[in-house]
Amino acid sequence: MRTSTKIAIGFVIIAGGSIYGYQFAMRQAIMSTHFSQVKPGNVNLVGINAGAGFRIIVANQMAQLVQASESFHGEESEGAGSTEGAIKKRVPVREMLEVLKGNADELGPFIMKVNDRDEGDAWPPIRVEWTAERLKKALNGDKVEEDKLEHDLNIKMDGTPLGVLNRSSMENGIIINYPVPVRVMIAGVPTVLEGRVREPFKSSLMQVVEKRLEDKKITNEMMAGYYQEEAQPILDGTKKKEDIKDEILARLAPENAAELAKIPERILSSAEVAVNENYISSASYRSYDTTNGKTNDLTIEMTDEGRRRLWQFSEDRVGTQLMLIVDGIPIAAPRISHELAQGELTITQMSDETLVKEAVNALNKGKKVKN
Repeated sequence: MRTSTKIAIGFVIIAGGSIYGYQFAMRQAIMSTHFSQVKPGNVNLVGINAGAGFRIIVANQMAQLVQASESFHGEESEGAGSTEGAIKKRVPVREMLEVLKGNADELGPFIMKVNDRDEGDAWPPIRVEWTAERLKKALNGDKVEEDKLEHDLNIKMDGTPLGVLNRSSMENGIIINYPVPVRVMIAGVPTVLEGRVREPFKSSLMQVVEKRLEDKKITNEMMAGYYQEEAQPILDGTKKKEDIKDEILARLAPENAAELAKIPERILSSAEVAVNENYISSASYRSYDTTNGKTNDLTIEMTDEGRRRLWQFSEDRVGTQLMLIVDGIPIAAPRISHELAQGELTITQMSDETLVKEAVNALNKGKKVKN
């Protein structure tokens, strides 16, 4: 072998080794970098810790975060395309992100939704709201407040029925408004936020009378007759009184609040914002026809810090999914097929062009974008 050939081969080996060494050193430097936690923005790429009991799917062409369970029949998407399947329990993503921003006003509705206590048709038409603070006054000897509470419930705190039925009290009862503290990380800072949970409350006596009046043409005489029939055994002592005070106190107890906080804390601790719009320099998309109709590919250009953050984030998450969330709406769930070391991220096969356009506009808002 000629000397010149040996030198050329040696140069290639040295050059190749240098490039590999540089890439290895860069990767090690990025993986050892401590990045501050990202606070949610208007556009977010969010990852979910699979071990927390929740997962990302695409159903009806929309990305969703749902509770995983044995009876769950939906399938995770292989890309950003549509996956059909039944949903066990959907997590309200918009409220979740608001809580991660530190918005305590959204925490109460979030707690209620994930605990299946959201407002529904069974809630009374007129909301007679009693806060925990006011209830404690009524239960601790404030006679004025106690009388008001007994009027609104149409029953005394020891379960003794009142002499006359108040139709409004029977139909509406009260709404108990009480605090639930929840631990959450906000931009890397452990924080306790207080959400206000609202819960309808009626005595069993009122529920029984109301049930008997269902689907009937109600008259005052009918209401009075049914009420008398249900109340008299209690007054005679042949039927046990309901301890209204204890039932209300059980809802105000710290143990109840702690139980209601479990699912929200698990969800919030499992969600991590990889990057938001502050770490994205521009976005674009292209549309094209396929055998299944028109589809779209969204391309996102990262800033240098965004690229490094996403690379570090993806290092031990290959095979998992991200959620692309725009203004609180999850629009795609791309799967991480390899470490995201490049400055460009492409999400393919997005069927809804309107949502893609909105994402591009939101990402490019206020930025100088190259044509």
